[in-house]
Amino acid sequence: MSPRAPRSGPEGLDVLIEKLDPEDLRVIVGKAAERHEDVGRAVRLAATRGSGDLSRLKAEIDRGLRTTRYLGYRESGGWAMQARPVVEAIGEAVVSSPTAELVALIERAVGHVVKVILKADDSDGLIGDLARELLDLHARACDAGNADPIKLARWMVRFRFDDQDFFEVDPVRYADALGDLGLAAYRREVKQRVEAGGGDSFAATYAQERLAVLDADAEALVGLLGGDLSRPYQFIRVAEAMVELGRDDDVLSWATRGIAETSGWQVAQLYDLAAGVHARRQEDQEVLRLRREQHQRMPSSTTYGLLRAAAEAGGVWPAERPAARAVLAERDPGGLVDVLLADGEPEAAWQVPGAHADWDPGPQRWVRLAEAREASEPGDALDVYLRLADLQLETTGKAAYVRAVAILKKAAQAARAADRQGEFAAHLAALRETHRRRPTFIAVLDKARLG
Repeated sequence: MSPRAPRSGPEGLDVLIEKLDPEDLRVIVGKAAERHEDVGRAVRLAATRGSGDLSRLKAEIDRGLRTTRYLGYRESGGWAMQARPVVEAIGEAVVSSPTAELVALIERAVGHVVKVILKADDSDGLIGDLARELLDLHARACDAGNADPIKLARWMVRFRFDDQDFFEVDPVRYADALGDLGLAAYRREVKQRVEAGGGDSFAATYAQERLAVLDADAEALVGLLGGDLSRPYQFIRVAEAMVELGRDDDVLSWATRGIAETSGWQVAQLYDLAAGVHARRQEDQEVLRLRREQHQRMPSSTTYGLLRAAAEAGGVWPAERPAARAVLAERDPGGLVDVLLADGEPEAAWQVPGAHADWDPGPQRWVRLAEAREASEPGDALDVYLRLADLQLETTGKAAYVRAVAILKKAAQAARAADRQGEFAAHLAALRETHRRRPTFIAVLDKARLG
């Protein structure tokens, strides 16, 4: 957990700190530094800030970003919190003095953190976040032009091929820092790894793909990314590479081809890529055409929203809306319920299940329908709530009982509004009798003061 920032305002810590005597502050900070390693680390780093001397930073990197023991789930979060002052100090140094020495220190820091990840339960990803932040700082430090390009190229390849397989270092991002000499060295190093074989094939493929982007080599990209071009994601990757190359004609060509030749949920990304090109060209009618086609091909509340946005931009949504809803009514009644509720049409949404006798909206949609219906017809809402509560009680276990009672609370409110309290009370009494051998359920009911 990250330290909480001081609150602003008349009672905030920042205001109180300003009022404290410097001697009192020294005592407070001293005690905090003795008790909390992250505070002590922050104090030590602040003492040398702006001096240009990186020896203290190096010492804290070696002390604060390493560990010899395995870190369990809870320990990982604590370790990451204690390490954060070091990462923040590195960030400050990148802004103030991005030297070659600092670049080497960041590489050292990233190496330490990666080793920690290898022996930690980083389920929350907090240590991984530190590594990603350090890699970003490394790239920014290299942007200043102080890194040795040959050393940088070798570190990039070694870090990805030898040290770990979690994080990528992108030669496209580092192109300016590498320059011609560094890129040539990077290519040589990658080529040697590929020819030697036995290494990480994903690392080799990634490096080759990114070099192809740098070279604006569309043919190589298609070969590396496309494969047999039988699945949407292959077309997506080629089209996204064309976006990086700034080749909108090729983006449109590959996205359109993928839309025509493949199927599945990922096709939505191809529609997004194609629509993005038309939007950049201010071709509103083409965006509308694509979104209409997408909605007809794979109708959902999401495609309805995309079509609506495109139609509203062109001022034609009233004309498009009936057909868009008709597609949902025929092929995705759940999506139709969702958009009608979102559009503030609860009466129309309530009619959808009745028009689709073989379709069940499911418990969550029924609850939303009942909540929307309750204002005008609380009796209808009550009937739904009671049925859903009974459905929950077909399953045993406290989680099911809690869900059932939450619905019964809604039913109690609807019963009062519909003047059917007696019927609701009788239903509760019947539930207590039917489930009298479920003491946990009865306890949950009692706690909710129902019946």
